[in-house]
Amino acid sequence: MNEELMLKLRNLKVIFPNAMGIVKAVEGIDLDIHKGECVALVGESGCGKSVTSLAVMKLLNTPPALISVDEQVIDGVELKDYSNKKMQSVRGKDISLIFQDAMSALNPVMTVGKQIQEVFMTQPGMTKALAKEKSIEALELVGIPEPQRRYNDFPHQLSGGMRQRVLIAMAFACQPKLIIADEPTTALDVTVQAQVLEVLSKMQRSNNTSLLLITHDLSVVANMADTIYVMYCGKIVEQSPAYELFKKPYHPYTKGLLGAIPKLSDERHVFIQIPDSVPNPMNKPKGCYFHPRCPHATEQCRQSMPPLREISKGRKVRCFHCMEECEK
Repeated sequence: MNEELMLKLRNLKVIFPNAMGIVKAVEGIDLDIHKGECVALVGESGCGKSVTSLAVMKLLNTPPALISVDEQVIDGVELKDYSNKKMQSVRGKDISLIFQDAMSALNPVMTVGKQIQEVFMTQPGMTKALAKEKSIEALELVGIPEPQRRYNDFPHQLSGGMRQRVLIAMAFACQPKLIIADEPTTALDVTVQAQVLEVLSKMQRSNNTSLLLITHDLSVVANMADTIYVMYCGKIVEQSPAYELFKKPYHPYTKGLLGAIPKLSDERHVFIQIPDSVPNPMNKPKGCYFHPRCPHATEQCRQSMPPLREISKGRKVRCFHCMEECEK
């Protein structure tokens, strides 16, 4: 893995004011992605993962969203003050997004080939004939059979897995430096999910592209991620190299996510569940946001938000209980 940073994000905050109050979707997160690295951002639905990806791409309407960030550097270029018009030159070329719902992301009245071709046409000096040729090659690269015929198909004529492959082909079309994949396997069955992830991983390695993989399922990133950030209620609660996190998770929330993954070797025949649900983003609990669901919560947890502290090289955790355990 290259030590150079592809994405450096510092103190990103996203809030949505409304008549009922303020939704604090993202609360001051830091994120680092190195060149050629796959970073996973993991957490339950509603924790702020997708909002983070849209904020990085500057695809959130402002208003209603209010966004602040100290640093947003992609490959050495500071983008925090870029306007939407200026971001047009960055999207696709430097950074690309794979949406989670392919049926909604693709235009239903355009053939998939024409939609990929539009991406290639943004490149200078590109002709329609060459763009069509490259679009067919892109369909072949992501493993779609009979790419010349499928070029003329509409999205509804493709299966869910094939539609997701089309999005991957569009994302890699201009060979961006960073790709954000937002729940790329949503609504796919397990077999197709594995195929899509294999295609995504293969394309990332062959192009040496940095990848931010957003998911709620830790099992999805087990064989892909180099680094994992665990997110809860808009905050990063644990950061770790993937191998170390699976070997020894620290935060109770991370332990709960890992415990909820069924294993063939599990002889208890019981699914482990994290009690209750994610708090209302407009009414988050005082102190540590996870304390109402945590078996180790103390009065300190109920009153104060623990800081994100480094416990070893590359490992950070936001938990008073974990820090006490590490000190012992």
